[in-house]
Amino acid sequence: MRGAMTSMGKEEFVRRIGKLREWMEKKGVDASLFFTGSNMLYLSGTKNAGLFVIPLDGEPFLLVRYAFGDALAEQESPFEVEAVKPYYGLNKREIRQANLVKRAKEILIDRKVRVKRLGVEKSRADSLKEVRKVFRRRKSVPLIDAGSYVEEMRVIKSEKEVELIRRSAEISAKALELVIEELKPGVTEKVIANKLEFLMRDLGASGLAFPSIVAFGENTFNAHHVPTERKLKKGDLVLFDWGAKFAGYCSDTTRTFVYGKPSEEVIKRFEAVAKAQSEGLKSIREGVPVQDPDVASRRVLKEYGLIGEFVHSLGHGVGLDVHEKPRLIVGAKGELRRGTVVTVEPGIYIKGWGGIRIEDTVVVRADRAEILTTEISKEIDFLRR
Repeated sequence: MRGAMTSMGKEEFVRRIGKLREWMEKKGVDASLFFTGSNMLYLSGTKNAGLFVIPLDGEPFLLVRYAFGDALAEQESPFEVEAVKPYYGLNKREIRQANLVKRAKEILIDRKVRVKRLGVEKSRADSLKEVRKVFRRRKSVPLIDAGSYVEEMRVIKSEKEVELIRRSAEISAKALELVIEELKPGVTEKVIANKLEFLMRDLGASGLAFPSIVAFGENTFNAHHVPTERKLKKGDLVLFDWGAKFAGYCSDTTRTFVYGKPSEEVIKRFEAVAKAQSEGLKSIREGVPVQDPDVASRRVLKEYGLIGEFVHSLGHGVGLDVHEKPRLIVGAKGELRRGTVVTVEPGIYIKGWGGIRIEDTVVVRADRAEILTTEISKEIDFLRR
């Protein structure tokens, strides 16, 4: 199979669909619809289609608007692809749009699938109006949330998925190693961010996990900073938060350095964040309450008098999306499960001074956190010039 999911064979998608069908049978769902997005990609191998239809019995199929992804979907997915062609004619009265939901219903009827209950992605409010309109008899067909179930399936990664995330992390590390050589007084955040993103693609990334954050000096205060024309100066804090995407899977890493000699204040605050991350990592293993790593990190920052400057959760799930379930934060329910991939990213943010964040992507093992982003220094003076 070619395309975005090159390391996944049809048998893996069949396994995932089989698990979903077990849920469908329990819920009395006759068919499920998935629109373009990560759930479609997880189940079919592509997100270059408009709709993925999974009947409880029979073969799944993809529907795509003609000339808007049909060739790509055929390359990337092992399942049947049908292109639905619109027609515009010479005047407004002749326009016939490509209604994928209507076509899905027609195919299901042809296959003698009677839909009494329909699985959908309840979070896709923009698409549900059309689904309700098409799947209506004397009364509307009940819509059952299949999207949330698939998102729960995605929490546990297979070893194949872990390896794709690891490969993403390796590409990210190599790109940073190369772009660091471009750090010179006067270079701007924008220039470095653009070069970093080019390097990730050049090294084999299929895309970016998210727009790269490169921040200098006081701009490191902004947790989600957008690179600017701010120029690098000696003594600046330098923060990179970046990640490649490989075969659809993301990694997420943050490193904070000093360009030059770090002050005693910077060293002390960096020490606090580094120790907070270390304690958070030590708390991760199968069966641990989801909130415990966050609590462990905050406990360290409290000892340093910095707990009030840690203003976000310790981490989040990573996979086909850079933000997935679970969220590692005090008060979160449940336990960590083996095979879950999460970030561990404590940070402090002091307005007018700057910020420090250290982040790794890790997989939960039976007795530890296995770090996937291993090839990047965490030393504050790594950029010493």
